[in-house]
Formats: sequence, C-alpha cells, structure tokens
Amino acid sequence: MEKGYKYRIYPTKKQAEHLEIMFSGKRFVWNHFLELNMERFEKKEKILTYNQMSSMLTKLKRANLWLYQCEKSILQNTLKSLSIAYKKFIKGTMKYTKRKIENAARTGKQLGLYDLEKHPKFKSYKNYYQSCKINFTNNNIELKEKSICYTSTGKYKKQNCKVKLPKLKDVKVAYSRQYQGRILSATISKDTDGKYYMSLCCTDIEEQQKYSSGKAVGIDLGIKAFATLSDGKSIENPKYYGQYKDALKKAQKKLSRRKKGGKNRNRQRLVVNKHHKKIHNSRMNFVHQTTTELLNGYDIICIEDLKPKEMLVHKRLAQSISDASFYEFRRTLEYKSEWYRKKVVLVDQYYPSSQLCSKCGYKHEAVRELSVRSWECPSCKKEHNRDLNASINILNEGLRLLREAV
Repeated sequence: MEKGYKYRIYPTKKQAEHLEIMFSGKRFVWNHFLELNMERFEKKEKILTYNQMSSMLTKLKRANLWLYQCEKSILQNTLKSLSIAYKKFIKGTMKYTKRKIENAARTGKQLGLYDLEKHPKFKSYKNYYQSCKINFTNNNIELKEKSICYTSTGKYKKQNCKVKLPKLKDVKVAYSRQYQGRILSATISKDTDGKYYMSLCCTDIEEQQKYSSGKAVGIDLGIKAFATLSDGKSIENPKYYGQYKDALKKAQKKLSRRKKGGKNRNRQRLVVNKHHKKIHNSRMNFVHQTTTELLNGYDIICIEDLKPKEMLVHKRLAQSISDASFYEFRRTLEYKSEWYRKKVVLVDQYYPSSQLCSKCGYKHEAVRELSVRSWECPSCKKEHNRDLNASINILNEGLRLLREAV
C-alpha cells in the first residue's frame, strides 16, 4: 500500500528563492519539450519518447547553466509527466470542446492543435500554484526529529523538527504526525495563498487492524442535514461558505478596485486566496472527520451514486450543493474503506428512495417534490420523515445489491 503524508514547511528567504528557481526550471523544461513535440506532431513525425528527451536534456542544461541549480530528479520527473500526458492525448479522441468552438465563433479565432481537448498545456509563472517532485535516493530526504511534546488536549506533536531536502539543506517542518513505511518521493508545493507544503509518498506500510462492528448503515445526503443515517442519527451541514461569505465578498470587492499588474493587487489577491483556502480546509477537515467516524462505527455503508455536476443545474440550490462537497465525501469514503477493509455500496442515483415506503414498499410519487419533508403512506398509513425513510430504503437496496454480487 502507498500513502501520502502532507506537512507544512517554513523555508527561509534564501530557501524560498531557491524553490522558485526549481519551479522555474520545471516550467522551462516542460515548455521547451512541449514546443518541440507540437512541431513534430504538426509535421506528422513521431513524438519524442522519454529516453530521447532525457538525452536532449543534457545539452539543454549545458546551454542554460542555471538549470544545474535544480535537483536532477525534478527535471526527469517533468519529462516523464510530459511523456505520459502525450500518450494519453494520442490514445484519446482528438476533438474540440463545445465551449472552445463557441468562443472561436464569437471571437473569430482559428482553432489549432493546442486547442484540442486534453492536449498538454504550457506552464505559466502566472499560475499561483507551483510544485516539483523530488525522488528519494541515497537518503537525500530525511526527517530530523528534535523533541516531542503533547498539547493540553493530549494531542501528539513534535517540535523544532527539520527535513533535509536536496539543494535546500535543512528546512523547518511542522511534523504533525509520524510517517510510516519507506519514502519514495517528496513533492514540494507552493499553494495559492503563498504557503509551502511537502507531501511524502511512502510505500511498504503495514495494514492496521480495525475493529469490526458488524453493523450496516444507509446514508441519505442532503442540504438541510448533510447526512441522515438509517439508524436515526443525523449529521449537521456546517455550510462553511455561508460562514465566510461576507469576509470573502469584502476582500473580492477590494481586489476589483486594484490596478492590474500592481503590487497592491497581488497583495490583495493573496488575501482573497487565504479566504478561499480557509473554506477549503474547513470542508476537508469536516469530510475527513465524518468519514473516519462512519468507517469506525460501521462495516457496510450504503450511499447514493450522486452526480453533483448534474445536480448543479438547479439554479436555486447550486451554491448549497457545491458547498456541501458530496463528491469529495464519497471519494474519501471509498479510498478509506480500502484501508480499513470495510464495504461501500453505491445505489443508483435514479433509485426512488424518497418515494418508496420503507415498511410496505408502496411508491408515492407525490413525494417527488423537495418541499414535502414528511408524508403518510396511503397503503399502510405509516408516517415517514423524508430523509430517514430514504436512508432506510438506501440501506435495503444496498444490502440487496451486495447479496446479488456475492
């Protein structure tokens, strides 16, 4: 099993400058070889393979001596990524997206090779997110632990830790949890809010034995309550965007008044990005805590196979749906279930879970309207809460699908 461990790092001013050189080196090499491949593709010649590009890289470094300041594996990994991107592009169907065609018709632009769907794009220094990948060789990446302490709540925390990285030497790191297994690589990234992070990719991780409860649960996702469980429990929707909306609007208004290309605009841009990052981090924290709690409590989890992109067509609820992060919840639940050896069963999104009576199975089509929050079954006269009834039906359908699969 492979796992990633992400930590925040605090480079000094000199180290941050050296990181910018590494990011620039990655962009330069990617753009140089992308341009060569585009020329060859238009001439109907074979695309350069990774080995060909790797041999040409040596000449490129001799012509541009500043590239020697980059760790060699960063440039090699860039070429591997470009080679994989071109293989995917050539294997796929070469077509223009509907939006590209509409924009070209409106502006009078002539579409070319670069506009084709899934064609690799040039990397720009204007992109606020930058990253580079360093391979682990000869202990060039090493975490140096100095002291251990526990916070007032009893949370494990290591203080004054540093990580040894090639070309950067020792960088201060917030070593919040201990990594496991053997390090394969480290990805250094600069986020949109100007903060630096390090992701360690580790392998040979021992599987942890998790408690088996023998319980199964159905989950109905919603907006009023984020999730309603078939055993009667309910998880409240935190609505993080609503909490930070006013501060974000104020920062965006201030940004719109700043002159383009100015230093003040760039400073304000970081303020706006910090608000967005705060919302994102809050959502991710909620998703991770909720999924871990569910997987610790249940062995079988049945949820609807929702398609949030299709749901965003609903204009009145689009913002609330995107704020609820249903897709991220499902994705996290699925990959964590593999770690914990638990089962996640997906029920078809068109299954009428809200309309069926969980007691007698009668289908009441009038319940289709979202405004109906409770209803009485015309057949067995049982009163239902819309969300709880739906979660029980999702559980029953999920267990049925599981029995059929076996």
